[in-house]
Amino acid sequence: MKRRSSGAALFTAIFLVAVLAAVGISMSKLSNVEHDTRTKAVLAARVYYGAKAGLEWGIQQAVAAGACVAGAPALGAGLTGVSVSVGCASSTHGAGNFVYYITSTAITGTPGTVGYAERRMEATVSNIP
Repeated sequence: MKRRSSGAALFTAIFLVAVLAAVGISMSKLSNVEHDTRTKAVLAARVYYGAKAGLEWGIQQAVAAGACVAGAPALGAGLTGVSVSVGCASSTHGAGNFVYYITSTAITGTPGTVGYAERRMEATVSNIP
């Protein structure tokens, strides 16, 4: 007597389709995570350079003017959509000695969304030896 095993082939085919479907779904999810990570990295770099540019602008303005200057520097086209605000506080110590405490905050996007990023940088500038 010869027995047929056609059920085993069907079972193997269904198993392979299920495994391939699971691999496809996991690859799709991994692709979405990678895309979100790359987007966040670009946003983080943009606000970092925006905050750094604002900090350098604030230092230059304070040293050139000899007093605190706060405001919003103009940024180049590479940082479109990034808003920067610079703050400054000063104190004097003796005759002609000063300390400037400068902060720069860069923001892009709307808080609570995937496209939101914020960076704050601080620097202290002084002529005290």
